[in-house]
This record gives sequence, C-alpha cells and structure tokens, in this order.
Amino acid sequence: MVNTAKIKGRIVEKGKTIQSIAPRIPCSPYTLGQKIANETPINLEEVIVLCDELDIKENEFAEFFLQKKLQNTTK
Repeated sequence: MVNTAKIKGRIVEKGKTIQSIAPRIPCSPYTLGQKIANETPINLEEVIVLCDELDIKENEFAEFFLQKKLQNTTK
C-alpha cells in the first residue's frame, strides 16, 4: 500500500503538485489522487515514475510504498 501521508508530504517538499506529476504517469490528476489514496491500484511502472519525480531513493522505497494496512480491533 502507498503511504499516503509520506507521498503527499514529499510532493509538497519537492514543490510539485499532483496536477504536475499526473501527465508523467500518464493519468488524470483525479486518478493519481485515487492511486495515492489507495482507492485504486497503482502499478510498478507508475511507482517508478513517482520515485523519479519525487526523488525517492531505493533505501526509502519501503517507507513510501510498502506500508501495511493496519486492522481496526475492538474489544
């Protein structure tokens, strides 16, 4: 799963927007937003483009793209 908060933070940090990155994927800004929010699947080619656009290094990859989904548990 995409770590939505980290990706959005990196977008701001790099002075970019979803609108400026989306054409590089290629997809609409709306679709890219859905992918970042884990509402629609993101494929490896798209992840590679995001890594290039946001300067995400190999050693940072897991922080951004391999987040485990936490389960809600109530007792």
